[in-house]
Amino acid sequence: MDEDDCLCRALWADPICRRNYTVFGDMLSFDTTYQSNRYNMVFGPFTGVDHHKKCVTFAAGFIAKEDVASFEWLFRTFVKAMGGREPNCLITDQDPAMKIAVNSVFQQCEHKFCMWHIMKKLPDKVGRNIIQDTEFLKELSKCVWNLEIEAPEFEEKWNNVLVEFKLQDHDWLNLMFEMRAMWIPAYFRDVFMGGIMRTTSRSESENNFFTSVVNPHVSLVEFFMRYETALDAQRHCQAENDNESQEKFPQCKTELLIERHGSEVYIVSVFYEFQDEVHSAFYCCGVDELRKEDGIDVAIVTEANRRRTFKVLFECFSHDTTCSCKKFYRIGIPCRHMIWMWKAKNLKSIPKQYILDRWTINATQKPVLDISCLDTEDDRRVVINEMWSEIFSCVSLVKGHEEDFIKNIREFKNKIEATKNVTLEDTQNVRSSEHDIEMLIGYSIPDEILVQPPKVSKNKGTGVHDGSGTSGSKRLKGAKEIAVEQSKKKTKRKCSGCGRANIS
Repeated sequence: MDEDDCLCRALWADPICRRNYTVFGDMLSFDTTYQSNRYNMVFGPFTGVDHHKKCVTFAAGFIAKEDVASFEWLFRTFVKAMGGREPNCLITDQDPAMKIAVNSVFQQCEHKFCMWHIMKKLPDKVGRNIIQDTEFLKELSKCVWNLEIEAPEFEEKWNNVLVEFKLQDHDWLNLMFEMRAMWIPAYFRDVFMGGIMRTTSRSESENNFFTSVVNPHVSLVEFFMRYETALDAQRHCQAENDNESQEKFPQCKTELLIERHGSEVYIVSVFYEFQDEVHSAFYCCGVDELRKEDGIDVAIVTEANRRRTFKVLFECFSHDTTCSCKKFYRIGIPCRHMIWMWKAKNLKSIPKQYILDRWTINATQKPVLDISCLDTEDDRRVVINEMWSEIFSCVSLVKGHEEDFIKNIREFKNKIEATKNVTLEDTQNVRSSEHDIEMLIGYSIPDEILVQPPKVSKNKGTGVHDGSGTSGSKRLKGAKEIAVEQSKKKTKRKCSGCGRANIS
């Protein structure tokens, strides 16, 4: 709360969110959405990728100001809610306050900028004419999105593109080149991203997912209910995908036993990606050179119709395998070059160190006992003792008293059925709007209000308020941006008909 006891920062993560973070929280995307409610507070969902390679929401935050203190509070509260565990990689936009907050809160996390946000700005920064009339965007994308080149090769390709289109002195492009290590994959090819950065539709799909939630006219209670509904839809989709993976048995395309093993351990959507790698290893890959170096097998693997070669190292006893394409480190799925080596060595299954739990059928069935968020060791001990006493009491009640147990279950079922038979006429007289709200949010209205409603915020995406109770659609502009726009304005107005200067 602020000095007037008005809500200015909030974060929400329910137990299912926290459990999902325990399983899939190795990479994290944080983005902010404007005009999320009538108070113009900034809505920031924390998003990851589940075992089906779909978006999964870990938490949602509200802040009234986009300053360093607000972002620091939000990130610090998020880490605390998740038991003190930091993600391996965090992807955000280029907000300078957010960058300072990330460096202040996270100690071990890799911070990267979202490529989709940066490339989306390209037409406005460089000019739509050069984007539409030339091959500039196509040529630049070839080096920016390339996951197989190293840093020196990227720099050479980038410079060649800028020279070709005479953009060597472009300020924004030069600035993006200076911070290239923050957003170009060539500089972090061995960092696990799980596809969250390479897929340009990831940010688009997440923004579309929260379209039903974001509305500049809803109250916080309405927003919360919309958010819960959207979250339920997301979890229903994940449950459907889980059920499909349990019931569906994909057909293998090759004779390799490794492919059959993959169909047994991987979730269906991930298996299809693994199957493409197996198919390519079987039909498209060959070898230019095969030798031994200090007891390690070294193979130079080639692909059909490609000049680039890939170096694969294989250790016979531990089956440790590395490839210069580094796809396994980025995605967590063995590449075709590694599979070619395993095929050459007659391996019948995927080495266990190359099967990530997060891509398997049993990913969400991993047992999780999260007591790390409790403040003291005594609190944790109390929770554990209560848990075990509850388990033992349930077991002792059932064992030898099966009839009583079944009787209690039936009584409970009858109570549930009785509540369903209550008619609307029976409840009309006692219902009120306050009672409906209490039932809706699951909380009684307190006698004393400690947290006041938020004040209407003014952020760079919220719109300018003119005092009339309505907000404009334009975002707030900085002094520098206003000065640049003023300098570009023409000194004289012209007639739309003849084109001559209008003296009056």
